[in-house]
Amino acid sequence: MIPIVIQIFAPLLSLIVFTLGSGLLTTLLTVRLHMAGSGTWMIGILTAVYYFGLVVGSFFSGNFIRRVGHIRIYATFASILAVATILQGIFLNDTVWLILRFISGYCIAGLYIAIESWLLVIAEPKMRGTILSLYMISFYAALGGGQFLLNVSDINTIVPFCIVGMLCSLSIVPISMTRATCPSVEDTNGLSFRQLYKISPSGVIGCFAAGLISSVIYGLMPLFIKQLNLPDTFVALTMGLTIFGAMFLQYPLGRISDFFERRKVLIVVSFVSLAIAVLLMLTAYHLPTLFLVFAFIFGGASFALYPLSITHTCDYLSRKDIIIATQGLLLANGIGSIIGPILVPGFIDVMGPLGLFVYFGFVCGLLGLFFSWRRTKTSKTPIEEQGEFVTMPRTSPVVTGLDPRAEE
Repeated sequence: MIPIVIQIFAPLLSLIVFTLGSGLLTTLLTVRLHMAGSGTWMIGILTAVYYFGLVVGSFFSGNFIRRVGHIRIYATFASILAVATILQGIFLNDTVWLILRFISGYCIAGLYIAIESWLLVIAEPKMRGTILSLYMISFYAALGGGQFLLNVSDINTIVPFCIVGMLCSLSIVPISMTRATCPSVEDTNGLSFRQLYKISPSGVIGCFAAGLISSVIYGLMPLFIKQLNLPDTFVALTMGLTIFGAMFLQYPLGRISDFFERRKVLIVVSFVSLAIAVLLMLTAYHLPTLFLVFAFIFGGASFALYPLSITHTCDYLSRKDIIIATQGLLLANGIGSIIGPILVPGFIDVMGPLGLFVYFGFVCGLLGLFFSWRRTKTSKTPIEEQGEFVTMPRTSPVVTGLDPRAEE
């Protein structure tokens, strides 16, 4: 284990430093927009634009890496992201932010591709599962920890934007100093949605719905907490616990799915997420401690939908098709991430702040009903024929190469 950690230390350290900043930035922007008087629709549109940039960057920034070199592109993306972040602190303008959020999403996708490429070229086939696990732990720990940086400075100033910019710049140092050979980035074209849906309708819809939920958690859940007139420390605590819930509960839920029919587990997780969304709605105003507990559980259950849906799809694929299929599933998830923040403001306008949890419950309930319907229409995969669950973070198509199920 120690030799592996030494080999991947530089890219993982860059990941941790950069993700600390990006985790802070997502929540910070929502809070600042609310304080500036921006409406729910504008916050939703800005979130959708960010995820649009993330999707575009995930599938096209690899071309730049192939053209001019790996480390140079990482430094370029990190520098542009640092500048875009500080500009958002200087210009509190919705139109300017729309452009900067797209640029930020594109750059962040490129940074993930750079980090994951390093890990992929280092990883021997038999060690991919271990490296993927370390990557996932580093990613979620930094993303959750970044939420608490919201408390270290006055969010009414440019200081937190500068902190994010500094972290982006500092993340260049470890990966620039590594002696590892620059990896190549393969083309990331996946299967068409029609082909994927034919193979596994539940996998495609599950990944799409996971995007509908996760992007709203990142982009609009901080807005709900601010609307409760609670301090910024509670915003950071809620978001941090939600993300830590994803880190701690994904693997246990996945292991459970190895011993039971996968679609049945997806049904249970969907309806449990629905129930937790209702409990969040009931405890939000009067029982903050219970609200935090349910936020942790909701993060774990809802974020597990994506890797569970991927694993379910992999049960119907040959090993050689896994990487290309999971790239397509990531795109389905990205499309959901773009649509979700645009839909939620409608729920909030009609039902008030609690409409956020009505939306979560609505999506999870429909998803559970869809999985239940599909289970009655298709044959069940025997448990002994199911593949092993692998926790898969939702970053870029390159990380799918670390999936040990794809070993030849």
